[in-house]
Amino acid sequence: MSSVATFFKYDRKRFVDAADYLAIALVASLPWSTSATSILVATWLIVLLPTLDWPALRREIATAAGGLPLLLIGLAALGMLWADVAWNERWAGLASHLKLAVIPLLFVQFRRSERGVYAIYALLGACVVLMLASYVTVIGNIQVKQYGTVVKDYLSQSAFFTLCVFLLVDMAFTTWREQRRVLATGFVLLAAVFLANIVYVTTGRTALLVIPVLIVLFGLRRNWKAALGAVLVCVVLAGVAWLSSPYLRHRLEASMAMRVAVNAEVIEPSSTALRLAFWSASIDIIKQAPLLGHGTGTIRSQFQQYGTAHPGSLVEHASNPHQQVFAVAMQTGIVGVAVMFAMWLAHGLMFRGPGFAVWFGCVIVVQNVIGSMANSHLFDFTQGWTYAVCVGIAGGMIRARDAAAAGGA
Repeated sequence: MSSVATFFKYDRKRFVDAADYLAIALVASLPWSTSATSILVATWLIVLLPTLDWPALRREIATAAGGLPLLLIGLAALGMLWADVAWNERWAGLASHLKLAVIPLLFVQFRRSERGVYAIYALLGACVVLMLASYVTVIGNIQVKQYGTVVKDYLSQSAFFTLCVFLLVDMAFTTWREQRRVLATGFVLLAAVFLANIVYVTTGRTALLVIPVLIVLFGLRRNWKAALGAVLVCVVLAGVAWLSSPYLRHRLEASMAMRVAVNAEVIEPSSTALRLAFWSASIDIIKQAPLLGHGTGTIRSQFQQYGTAHPGSLVEHASNPHQQVFAVAMQTGIVGVAVMFAMWLAHGLMFRGPGFAVWFGCVIVVQNVIGSMANSHLFDFTQGWTYAVCVGIAGGMIRARDAAAAGGA
């Protein structure tokens, strides 16, 4: 009997370890491959679920940080009932929410694990390789689908590189205070290489909004002098980038244009003009059902109806308002938006104080909130999974730290 018990105890430990390593691999896959991420999510869940501490999971769901993502999913599930579209569209609308369900699972997993920091380092390492590949394509004039973008798109690449910049700056600050000056200098130089890629190779406009906010937040985490210095650094960096990067100036000027030339004979609306059209239509659509929205999965049909009623509005073929608040409000109304903001707030409040995991989680939340003002980042594959997985891992690490501190006290 004891030998059987010993076997199952050993077997569970193997599953626990495998779930940790799969989560680490999942994080590393995020900048590179949607297919690998999908496969790793499924495999990770299969391995993790038999090892879960279910009472601990119930406790996490009872918290705001763990329960509000599930509440948003539950509201989307209810929203399927009053949607007037085919069921496959309703299911597709619900599926865009489901990634948030992994957050409380990761809280439980990385509260018991000491490998959370390895997941952060794995993401950083994957981004270093991606950054090197980006420079190789530029220097070697290698043809890729977008200049300097090896995989996925420039938006996700610049977002990951922004995350790396601020992780490395925090690591440099910590190691400098520990008198490890050579290592700190190396972190600063690596952060500068990432930042140069954002400014000179693949500029995501969302990153340009996120970077100043994170610079100020980094200073505020120290003291008012550091915050003031952060503002000055932000101004200097902005001036240097503007003066030294024709590419950056072109990107910003193009983003402000309302129409762009495709070729000598064709002129089409710019991405800015399209976004303004989507947002204007979204506001009118939301006004028709402000409290609970039109139902889950109805964004495409609502835009089609609006385009039919307003010829030339540019939205008749749209399926995404490119704004997270509108994407939620169109489906589950003001109630859904309130739950989403409450979730963001709960996660933001979780990442306060000192610590590497705290800063990592803070950067992830800030990136997602700001990026969601011009995109539907919670519902997008890469940005949504990055938010769910990274918030879950960082939150679990913080819970482990707090539990250890409470036990020590």
